[in-house]
Amino acid sequence: MKHILRQAALTFVSFAFLYAMLGALSFLMFPDSGSDGQRDFQNAEQTLYMTVPKYVFLGRSVLNSPGEKAILVGASNTGVGFTQKTIQSKLACAKVSNLAVGGANISEAKQIIDLVHEVQSPADRPSNTFVIGVWFGMFVDSDVKYSDPDRNLGETDIDLEKYRYGFYRRTPEGPAALLSASWLDAGVLAIRPILVIEKMAREARAGVNLLLTGRKSAQRNEAEREAAGMSEQDKKKALDYWNEAMGKRNEISLGQVEVLRNTIETLLRSGERVVLIDLPIPAWHRDASPFQRGYEQAFTDVSRQFDGQRNFVSMSMSDLSKEQDYSDEVHAKRHLADVWSDRLANVLNPFVCRTSPEQARVSLRGSDQSKAETHQ
Repeated sequence: MKHILRQAALTFVSFAFLYAMLGALSFLMFPDSGSDGQRDFQNAEQTLYMTVPKYVFLGRSVLNSPGEKAILVGASNTGVGFTQKTIQSKLACAKVSNLAVGGANISEAKQIIDLVHEVQSPADRPSNTFVIGVWFGMFVDSDVKYSDPDRNLGETDIDLEKYRYGFYRRTPEGPAALLSASWLDAGVLAIRPILVIEKMAREARAGVNLLLTGRKSAQRNEAEREAAGMSEQDKKKALDYWNEAMGKRNEISLGQVEVLRNTIETLLRSGERVVLIDLPIPAWHRDASPFQRGYEQAFTDVSRQFDGQRNFVSMSMSDLSKEQDYSDEVHAKRHLADVWSDRLANVLNPFVCRTSPEQARVSLRGSDQSKAETHQ
């Protein structure tokens, strides 16, 4: 029995030593990117975290910092369409972070906002400006949107990350925290060796894909998106896809509209600022979709409800709808992303920096960026 216990102890010590060494090695392979209040979470693939939902969940403590912050949330068109570095270069008074998650609906965007609040004190929240990018594809109920067989009905990608490493547990009422947000960094430190192993496995899989298919990932790179176009058949498939994805009801979810309305109201009540953006899509998609009219009405109604409040502004870029500027039915190409980013920076500067409060209540419309009209 003594020998068995001794061997077990030696095994445990060896495992602990290797685990610690792997953790130390992880800092050499993927140094800590710091906590200066800004981060482009769209660069997840180049980090230890690999995916945007994982990066947002595990890396959000960077937003627990003093000073003004512009925090972008939304779906993949917000992630692709707004370039964090471009906006940051034009916004000297605030730190910019892009936390958009591909495939998000309004409920998941709210989850991300809640995750940010978890790592901040209530006193620091007035330093937040949440930029919420929306389009009709985000107004779908979670039970419809997240109904894959590999997850419980309605569980978002953020929910899956909560459960993945045991930080949360499932309950009938939803995720229940097992690790306080104040211990998030310690928890991430403890699982770094696991993240390294997952990263190595992912890179190995990408290498196999490169040998077999000539590419590491099915995702387009920036150059491929810039060259991409859509045939008439592609457009039909896209319309069919969104009809299916939205639940075949030909209308957006009013429940998700209410989630957006309540989220904005809560943010404004806590002293935070909100920029609500009507994200453009190519004209062919906008005009052919049965969901666009209801979405436009909902956006107008929500905007009018909060219009006049000092900490709220809405903006539209509906003029930016040329087909050749999009890689598919939703996502802006890089050259258009620069235009999106410039327009957002033009709104954020007076709104966040308060260089001219009278100019902060604007809705940018038309191709001339110097023209702004008050949203009514």
